[in-house]
Amino acid sequence: MLLQAPIGVEFLDLKRYERVVEENRRRVEAAVRFEEPDRVPVVIGVGGPYYAWIFGYTLAEYYGDLRVMLDAQVKGIKWRLSWLRDDLTHVGVWLDAGSVAEGIVFGCRVVMPDESSPWRSPWIVPCIRSLEDIDELEVPDPRDHRGVRSYYEKLDELKRRVEEWCRGLPVSGALQIHPPVSAAGSLLGPERLYAWLYRHPREMHKLFRKLEEAFTALREYYYEVVGGEEGSLSLADDHAGYLSRAMYEEFALPYNLRLYERFGAKYRALHMDSRMDHVADLLRDVYKLQFADVGVESDISVIAREFKGRVAFKGNADWRALLTGSRERIELVVEECIYHAAPGGGYLFDNGGETYIGVPPEALKYEVEYAKRVGRYPLRRENFRYLKMIEADSNQHC
Repeated sequence: MLLQAPIGVEFLDLKRYERVVEENRRRVEAAVRFEEPDRVPVVIGVGGPYYAWIFGYTLAEYYGDLRVMLDAQVKGIKWRLSWLRDDLTHVGVWLDAGSVAEGIVFGCRVVMPDESSPWRSPWIVPCIRSLEDIDELEVPDPRDHRGVRSYYEKLDELKRRVEEWCRGLPVSGALQIHPPVSAAGSLLGPERLYAWLYRHPREMHKLFRKLEEAFTALREYYYEVVGGEEGSLSLADDHAGYLSRAMYEEFALPYNLRLYERFGAKYRALHMDSRMDHVADLLRDVYKLQFADVGVESDISVIAREFKGRVAFKGNADWRALLTGSRERIELVVEECIYHAAPGGGYLFDNGGETYIGVPPEALKYEVEYAKRVGRYPLRRENFRYLKMIEADSNQHC
């Protein structure tokens, strides 16, 4: 139901987009069932900061004003469905706090964009600088935590605003830290994280147990205050991808597996902007993932081979091609991903990582259009302009 939009917030007519969203959903669902729909789904990872940028807001305005956040996200939904035309399957808005949950939960200094630095991304000033800091770190009770409660109070405010304006538009939000390795990366900083894993493994396990406990407490609190069906868990664990396989098995796998077993009885997903190919079999056989979001640093031929018919995935296209101004470079990146990953279904085309501020929208649109054209099923060799180059490169890696 379309009502009066708040001043400065764009209208969104949900009925207008129902058909295309449902068509997108059917295409994606077929692919993740390892079927070949009419074409490879194209689902671009675009977030609120990028929407803010293309619609003329600074990050200071986006994170500092709930009205601006709502307007940027609504404009972004319409932009994707009517202009970018990727296969967006979910229409909704969310409370975006930036990637700073660890700072909020554990009391680190959180630096937000402001008038002096309007384009600064939110970041956490590491607050664990000594082994004694690990001993002193306390796992808070979310029910008594001012920062956690403040987030969910703001989420309630966003829901009220949306309900007054566009009844039925989903509103989401969760204050959740990363799994232990990546959460520790925020609290220690990456240099200290990786050094201490070698120098102080016992103390790092102590820290990871605390972070696992905090993750669990926050997840349980989320279900208390927000509700929803339990049984699905998606983890984002970029820092863990830089560990060797042996280090990953010691420091990441046990903690992540317990989280999946506790909260992911029905569905398990993993996002890693770092390497994933060297542990792909563990993700498939130990975590038993249903879905993975793959960054640019993984070898997509290895991922496709290890995940084939078992784990659906998206991503891996090198977003840096979008900055080159070269359509040929974009075409090659698209073809590489579709050639290796799309046969037999199970793959959604996307860039590795997210769409960063500064990526030209026109380049993104061309990438989407080209992926749709090359990715039409059944895949045909004549649709690939760079097939000889791709196959020659693939043979070199065999």
